[in-house]
Amino acid sequence: MKKRLLATTLAALLAVTSLAACGAKTDKTDTQTTGASSAAETTKAAAGTSASTGGKVTLNLSWWGNQTRNDVTKKAVDLYMSQNPDVDIKVEFTDWSGYWDKLSAMAAGGNLPDIVQMDYSYLNQYQKSGQLADLSEFISTGTIDTTKISESIIESGSIDGKCYAISLGSNAPMMLYDKAIVEKAGVTIPDQMTMDQLYDISKTIYEKTGTKALYDGGINMMQIMARANGSHLFDELTTGKEDSMKIYFNTMEKFAKADFSISADLLAEKNPDVVETKPIIDSSTWNDFLLSNQYISVSKTAGRDLGITMFPTITDSKSQPIYLKPSMFFSVAESSKNKEAAAKFLDWFVNSTEANDILLAERGIPVNSAVADAIKPKADEISQHVFDYVAKVSEVATPIDAPDPSGKGEVEALGKTVVEAVRYGDATADAAIGQFVPEAKKILEEAAK
Repeated sequence: MKKRLLATTLAALLAVTSLAACGAKTDKTDTQTTGASSAAETTKAAAGTSASTGGKVTLNLSWWGNQTRNDVTKKAVDLYMSQNPDVDIKVEFTDWSGYWDKLSAMAAGGNLPDIVQMDYSYLNQYQKSGQLADLSEFISTGTIDTTKISESIIESGSIDGKCYAISLGSNAPMMLYDKAIVEKAGVTIPDQMTMDQLYDISKTIYEKTGTKALYDGGINMMQIMARANGSHLFDELTTGKEDSMKIYFNTMEKFAKADFSISADLLAEKNPDVVETKPIIDSSTWNDFLLSNQYISVSKTAGRDLGITMFPTITDSKSQPIYLKPSMFFSVAESSKNKEAAAKFLDWFVNSTEANDILLAERGIPVNSAVADAIKPKADEISQHVFDYVAKVSEVATPIDAPDPSGKGEVEALGKTVVEAVRYGDATADAAIGQFVPEAKKILEEAAK
């Protein structure tokens, strides 16, 4: 309990600091900052290297991820620089938790990296604050070639008819499971189970193997539950509607009380937001919830055979909740002094078979159809699983929700706090609903002003 209180206090202090730096409307997913340098140092570096120097164009490129993504991205960037000796690209990566804190601090100073890895959930926020360059002109001139890219992909990175982000790949929400543990328990995992089935299967696995289960407590699961209920999370929260959150928190409480669920203390210690410490890695749990592009790094880190199934739905669902998501958008900063050079790199990153031979779908299945066809036979067995899963999802997927509204980061942070209270038994489902929905509504109202 002391650990939890300390972590919560530190998180709150960091959140206040970041908000003070970025303004009241700046959203964040988490408050833990990691990486090679501080946000201030990175901002200073960006300011000093974004212009052309010594006959070379210098670009700054930032992304979030893990060591696997870092390695392949740097290798691809090195190849690009070898082919374009007049371009020098300075790279930096941070894990998901620290990335958005660092980016928001840089945005506040008007010094975003020239090329920014962007997420669908943050696109609306950064575009509205004028931080992202309009890529439409580079698409219309052919600097960024989109002839082999589905129009829906371009639209997913567009707001009000202008494109602000290009997706490198497509992915989908998935549940990961340990095949050996599942086989030992003698259970079969369907392509998509209901929450009731997940509960029963988790109970059987624990009784047969002693391995515990994880019920996802993040905003992705909230959105899946709302979609299964025939709605959309932020549509409900904006109006103060509780229907889908009743399903979500009642299910959360049911799993939290079950002997077969991983304890709140151990889950906090593991930090499932970081690949290397996810509880499935050391078999603390038999399952995990993530996006399909993370499968490669998680599987390689675990070093054993992991299966994939779709996010669970609810019994008597009103619609199929699974969807395809544009994976790992890349945007050009409006503050960049080398927008055209940045656009040329994005064109190569998305459309080059050479680049994607290195990346091998680590950020999702390539959006360029010709590139996807070219690299699939070259992908290893682990990567082939991702190709097959995305293909399976594409057969049943329903349209993705609209980009998340301003205030999403604060709503997500609130959700984590309320979910933690339920996990520890400090709040009932009813109390959680009574706190989360009206507070989320207020956050969204304030952010929209």
